[in-house]
Amino acid sequence: MDVDEKTAKFKSVHGGKEYYFCGPGCKNAFDRKPERYIGK
Repeated sequence: MDVDEKTAKFKSVHGGKEYYFCGPGCKNAFDRKPERYIGK
């Protein structure tokens, strides 16, 4: 899914990189296990 960085309400930082999310559920899942979504 593409999320517009300018309007995204949910954001996390991992490894110095910013990740944007469409909703709190996606952000929470990423925050729990980011390596599952971005690899190692």
